[in-house]
Amino acid sequence: MSSNHKKLAYLAFALYFLSGVVCMLIGSTMSSLVELYSQPLEKIVLFIGAFATGRTLSVYMIGKWARKDPMMVLFLGTCMLMVYLLGVVLIPAYYVSLVCAFLGGIGMSAQDAICPLFLSRVYPERYSSSLSAGQALYGLGGFAISALVGLMLQVKWPFYVASIILAMVGVSMLVLIPFTRWENSETEEQYETVKPLYSKNNRLVLVLLGAALFAYCSICNALGSYMSSYIEHLSGSREKGSYLLAIYNLVIVIGALVFMGLLRKLNERTVLVLNSVIITIVMAVALLMDSLRGFYVGFPLIGFFLGVLFTIIIAIGTRLEYRNISVASAFIATIGSCGDIFTPFATSRLIPLWGVRSALYYTVILMVIQTVVSVLVYMMTKEEL
Repeated sequence: MSSNHKKLAYLAFALYFLSGVVCMLIGSTMSSLVELYSQPLEKIVLFIGAFATGRTLSVYMIGKWARKDPMMVLFLGTCMLMVYLLGVVLIPAYYVSLVCAFLGGIGMSAQDAICPLFLSRVYPERYSSSLSAGQALYGLGGFAISALVGLMLQVKWPFYVASIILAMVGVSMLVLIPFTRWENSETEEQYETVKPLYSKNNRLVLVLLGAALFAYCSICNALGSYMSSYIEHLSGSREKGSYLLAIYNLVIVIGALVFMGLLRKLNERTVLVLNSVIITIVMAVALLMDSLRGFYVGFPLIGFFLGVLFTIIIAIGTRLEYRNISVASAFIATIGSCGDIFTPFATSRLIPLWGVRSALYYTVILMVIQTVVSVLVYMMTKEEL
């Protein structure tokens, strides 16, 4: 691998890690943010809605721009993620922080477009596995922020120190970007970097994949936002909620690493269906048990099979449109990110009426929807013509 390809790989994987940090930021600091802003939980959840709105409104345009100037997209996206990571925890002005969250969502669009593009160029023969590795780092970022926040609370340090420490990853990216090259090429051969997937109706399949990602984003949003709060409610301990979220994200890392190997033998379509079925069953059982022990077993198990699904959905979509990887990825993410907008607003209506537990029932419904869509995608696609 050339030195420049190593830099591209580092930037893609570091961006996955930083994205994992910012996506778990609110869930990891929810109780602390309620105190910082003197706002109820349903108002704090709107930070996630603002983040998702920024992502949804920008991701398709960012995807098209990334084909022409990916390094500039990466630079600006990283800056905006840093604004979100630090602004929300350091600026106790609610509406200013909503703007920071919106900008962070625009920054997240860079991850949707850039990471598949870079990894398809650097790892053409191991594309799905490299995406799974990226998902592992995404999960590691979520684990890092959850674990560090729990540690800060335990040693009586300000919770925002965790954000400051993890912001150093973004700083390293900003330093490296000017020394990394991206060589654009208009030749067809350059775009055929991944193994194609076939369907009689690519556009419909892309829409279905967007629907699957909508369900996936909604599930991750609900679990990341309310899991720690529900465990805190059951146990009476804020630290236990933070640590379960950390365990959940650590298991996402383990699952993504395991599936790195499995995806060399199993096709993505099979994994999408099987994992969707498994997480639905586990979530339903955990809710029926409704105990601290049940959730401590169930949530990490869900993380093991859930985390890799983002990778799988993007891999299927970009294999269908292998000559327009950044645009296909952005199109799917545009539909999917609507789930991040819809979920905070939906749950902010449910929770005052039926409590935090209602967000978990909402999650089960979304898991069922994801399973049905996954089966349709499986039936409409094939590996060979």
